[in-house]
Amino acid sequence: MRKAFAVCKLAAILMAAASTSLAAALALGAPVVGSQNITGNRTTAQYTDSGNTYGPYGWNYSYTRGFNGTQFYKDIEVKFNFDDGVFNNDAVVQAAWVQSAITGIQGIWDNKWAIKDNQTGLLYPIIVEITTAGPFNQTVQVHASTGSDPDDPNPAGNDADRSDMTSWYTGNTGPTNAHEVGHMMGLFDEYMGGAVNQYPNPLLSNDGLMGLGALNANPVMYQRYYQQFADYANTVNDPGNTAGYSLQAVPEPSTLLLLAASGACVAVFRRTRRTAA
Repeated sequence: MRKAFAVCKLAAILMAAASTSLAAALALGAPVVGSQNITGNRTTAQYTDSGNTYGPYGWNYSYTRGFNGTQFYKDIEVKFNFDDGVFNNDAVVQAAWVQSAITGIQGIWDNKWAIKDNQTGLLYPIIVEITTAGPFNQTVQVHASTGSDPDDPNPAGNDADRSDMTSWYTGNTGPTNAHEVGHMMGLFDEYMGGAVNQYPNPLLSNDGLMGLGALNANPVMYQRYYQQFADYANTVNDPGNTAGYSLQAVPEPSTLLLLAASGACVAVFRRTRRTAA
């Protein structure tokens, strides 16, 4: 028990020091709180590769991006419509599916990269929010899975359950849905046969979310997927910050250590209170 409380004491000291540093850093300025509505379109001309012809592709993207004082975010309002008969038209089950899908998407996108204030060293989390209150940026039609692989990204395949940005299946995995959300934010595909950029020399990825990595449980979240966040941070930069903002991968080992120590302390104190009671 003494060792546990010693760990807690160290965590408290570290947290106090971090709080002091945070207050001092904030005194130097912070990103400007606000938001912007972003709309645009992407196109991929028809192309032929290895004897197969793909495209043309085109889609509109729309979202709100902003900084709320503690984190940078993109918010996409999505209206989910279900085919007749999906989940027996049970609205409660359908709502639960939507929430599960959103949780899976955010688990892929959130807190993989952070915005670093190059002047203070502070890190601001990056998150992607999927909300359903409206007005809507996108409408997704949800179909019942038929048993075909819903995650096969090969347009030349015959899988009936192949998803696209606005057509999803109940059997989709989190990475598949997160991939489609990437399109909603204006990202191109990174696999041959998809809506690639700059053919005949497109950017391809075997492990990234916008490439074949969408087939994996833990796709690589490349820095380029978050570049728009850094660009936005620098457009709303505090005038007193001459160093600007950049992207940094997270989590930091020291942050994980601090959080783990803090979590251990909470558990210790809870056990102590129960014992005393």
